[in-house]
Amino acid sequence: MNQLPKVIINVKLSQVASYLDVPFMGEDLDLDGFNLTNRDIEADCVISYCATEKYFHQAQKNSKVKALIIPPNLYNILSDEDKNSFSLIVVEEPEWAFYCAFIETAKRLSLKSSYVSSIPGDVIISKGAVVEDGVMLGHNVVIGSNSVIKAGSIIGNNVTIGNCSVIGGEGFQLIKDDKGMSHAIPHVGRTYIGDNVFIGDNTTISKSLFEGYTVVENNVKIDNHCHVAHNCYIGSNSVLTANVTLFGSSIIGKNVWLSPCSSVMNRVKVGDNAMVCASTFVMRNVKPGDKVFGIPANKID
Repeated sequence: MNQLPKVIINVKLSQVASYLDVPFMGEDLDLDGFNLTNRDIEADCVISYCATEKYFHQAQKNSKVKALIIPPNLYNILSDEDKNSFSLIVVEEPEWAFYCAFIETAKRLSLKSSYVSSIPGDVIISKGAVVEDGVMLGHNVVIGSNSVIKAGSIIGNNVTIGNCSVIGGEGFQLIKDDKGMSHAIPHVGRTYIGDNVFIGDNTTISKSLFEGYTVVENNVKIDNHCHVAHNCYIGSNSVLTANVTLFGSSIIGKNVWLSPCSSVMNRVKVGDNAMVCASTFVMRNVKPGDKVFGIPANKID
């Protein structure tokens, strides 16, 4: 995968606090992203949240997290040294406040204006297909009828996309507010498809949530009716057969075979050269070269 442009969110900490109508403590940082404390983060200065002392100390181990939203009961038990290790916003419901601030920030972003459009003359776009502004296509790309390529998507050379598929659409992330009502969270990341990739009909590949890319590496083949959720990574030469579902942030290694109707749980890793048999639900990491089957998945010979 070539070096890809970063997805940058530029917002002052004071702006985040104003969206929540609360004060902040510490330096008024120039933030360049939102993310969770337990993730690998591309941005350099992000805001996150935590509700317990355990996750606060986890945040201290992540050098990219510079600001935190925390509850009063956690703030009251922290040492002065701990309090001074971050800029802080203190609210009763830190998770809901974090996503509220992200939603408000996302509304004000103009990321699409920074996306570069590129469609070479040898690209075939079939009747009814939509390629939005801000899409980069490589050479010899074929896009089937009624498929949609969303802004911010980057697609390599010699890629075929079937009919009625969506590349780079919104993922599905829900958060409940303080009244128990669910809200869909906007996604501001992007999608990358490498070279020599085949994607069948009625398949969806969602863009990433906070930053970075959902990634499909070179020579991957994806059958009809598959779903690849936000922040997934699919290694080169892997195969997803019909009706495969990848939950958010799952990682598929190189040369992996995912059989029909199999599913991989969020943040689960399937190692290189592994095989997942039909109708299998993978709930924990699969070692390289293993063959697994069942609900939940178990290694078989």
